[in-house]
Amino acid sequence: MNNLNNLDFTEIKNVILRVDFNVPIDQNFIIQDFTRISRSRETIEKLHTNKCKILILTHFGRPNSKFEENYSLKNIYIQISKELNKDIQFISYDEFQRNSLSKFHDAKDGIFLLDNIRFLAGEKENDPAMSDVFTQNMNLYVNEAFSAAHRSHASVDQMAKNIQSCPGINFLKEIEAIDSIKKIDGKTLAIIGGSKVSTKIEALLSLVKSCSNIFIGGAMANNFLKFQDFHVSNSLVEENIDIKVKAILHEAEKNQCKIHLPQDVVINSGHEILVQDLNNNHDFKIFDIGSQSINTIKNITKDSDVILWNGPLGLIENTKFSKGSVDIAKYLSKSHSKVIVGGGDTLLALKIAQLDSSNYYFVSTAGGAFLEALEDKVLPAVKALAIQ
Repeated sequence: MNNLNNLDFTEIKNVILRVDFNVPIDQNFIIQDFTRISRSRETIEKLHTNKCKILILTHFGRPNSKFEENYSLKNIYIQISKELNKDIQFISYDEFQRNSLSKFHDAKDGIFLLDNIRFLAGEKENDPAMSDVFTQNMNLYVNEAFSAAHRSHASVDQMAKNIQSCPGINFLKEIEAIDSIKKIDGKTLAIIGGSKVSTKIEALLSLVKSCSNIFIGGAMANNFLKFQDFHVSNSLVEENIDIKVKAILHEAEKNQCKIHLPQDVVINSGHEILVQDLNNNHDFKIFDIGSQSINTIKNITKDSDVILWNGPLGLIENTKFSKGSVDIAKYLSKSHSKVIVGGGDTLLALKIAQLDSSNYYFVSTAGGAFLEALEDKVLPAVKALAIQ
């Protein structure tokens, strides 16, 4: 596999750089965590130093393959430019529709950011024709979006196959770190949060085979609580998910992996309540884990050699419901175990807790891709890069 340190840049002038700037924002489009942006800085500097003209591609949110105002990068590109300390020229969706990449190709140099790549219908279809539009007259494709490496999308898969390609500096660090993590022996605890079981079903089915304990928190836990006949009222749950929940619990029992669920929760009123005392006579929503659940996690960590944390344990965007995630982030930062943190929203928890990656064994910017890589799955983007 090529990398940026062994490339001859003599004939490389025009570069496509795929990044992941899918960052958390507030209601005013103010970026809440810049980690994913700052992690791309080293690669951008390397290309810029070698006098490359750079076209940056990224997704932002989940638009339905068409322009949606709230998912436009025009809302945040100035903040991105300031964070990278670079003059970045923006190519809007409308301009791309009218003139394709003329603004980029007509320029002598510079750094350009195209509007949300997921506005384009061919992106999710991994469309070769769409990919050709981007790679034509380009000399190099660089992937610095490891967090999207599990997607068979045009900008992470097909484009890499069209022209000379290589991983970005942080992308390579992610691969090397995951390879080293796989070699760690010992008793493993996985703390899995977030909102959807369906997006992590395969990861959970794999983790029960390698973990001694798994704590499930966040809105994901609501599905498991409901399956076990606890009342969750109006809390966020997925429909038609019982079969998957049952499969996870069955595989966990078969592999002697203990599944832990919240014993107490914080509801939308701010009150802490035991799950056994929840009832549907009142309307409520579960937004965080309670103090007993926090202590349960802390107790399990004491007997764990390796700790994997992926996904927040509550609605961390609201400070009223970030305590569970923040307390665990702080506790794990002092752990003697090898603590591995992954997932964009988990990074936000670290920021709220005023902690950074130096406090842990490894911090990944990826969520789903990170989990799939730990499962030994061949990620489409990694495979595409290795073809070269």
